[in-house]
Amino acid sequence: MRINVAGAGAIGMLIGARLAEVGFDVRMITRTAKQAAAIRDEGILLSKGNEKKVFSVGATASSEAGIEDGLTILAMKSYDLEPFLEELNGKLGEAPLLFIQNGVSHLSLPARFRDRPIAFGTVEHGSRKTGPRSVEHTGTGPLRISPATDDFTPFHPLLTAHSPTFPVVRAEEGPGQLLMKKAVKNCLINPVTAVAGVRNGMLAEDPDLRALLGRMHAELAEAFPEIAGEVTLGEVFDLCRKTADNTSSMLADLMAGRKTEADSIMGGVIVLAQERCASLPSVTALYDLVRSLERRGDRHG
Repeated sequence: MRINVAGAGAIGMLIGARLAEVGFDVRMITRTAKQAAAIRDEGILLSKGNEKKVFSVGATASSEAGIEDGLTILAMKSYDLEPFLEELNGKLGEAPLLFIQNGVSHLSLPARFRDRPIAFGTVEHGSRKTGPRSVEHTGTGPLRISPATDDFTPFHPLLTAHSPTFPVVRAEEGPGQLLMKKAVKNCLINPVTAVAGVRNGMLAEDPDLRALLGRMHAELAEAFPEIAGEVTLGEVFDLCRKTADNTSSMLADLMAGRKTEADSIMGGVIVLAQERCASLPSVTALYDLVRSLERRGDRHG
């Protein structure tokens, strides 16, 4: 089966390599022709610990590949999603789309593709892009998939990719709840690591950062009580310990001088809270700080 992976960043290349590993016909859709040529000619170099493997995949810089037969996984950052969808809008095609962006702001976007099966996913793997065709697999966690349409059949083949290094499961909850649970975790971990300039593990060890996460979690629990019981503060600290050596994507973006996903990760949650007449003062303060660092191009390190 053909799998198009649109977005060749850390997560996109990790998914492309792991799906190629279990026998899928993978084609990466990159932002530039130069990266496409590098991946097409030399494959994706995947490292995990001391192990390194190269996986041969196809690659193109054309978004037209996303309307052809085969399932397309939209793995680009949230701020690159809208331009990609604009190119697809109005074009023929019924191939299924799987959205795996962080945050909740993209939940309404697929409404324009009523002729396609749609699903949303959350990725709990850790990964780090080390070059235009290389990626490091830094932590293993499930890829959870929740269909937005009644028919899950088009996404069944992805479940066969399940392996110890790349677990793929169908989520029990609907897309909104699935993404919201991940968004709450991201709202706690990403901005604090980004502003403090620390790796994930420090959030579970430093008493001041632990206290800050406690206040933020209390705000989120009050605004979204239906999520609070499923994403406890203890679970967040456990996740920080399990990914202790990971650099959050938001911190990595600031360190590289790139645009962050603060708008989609935190901004979307803040808007949802406002719709419930709830306030998130600590979360909003961190959001403002990240936006300021991003705008001024400040870098840690």
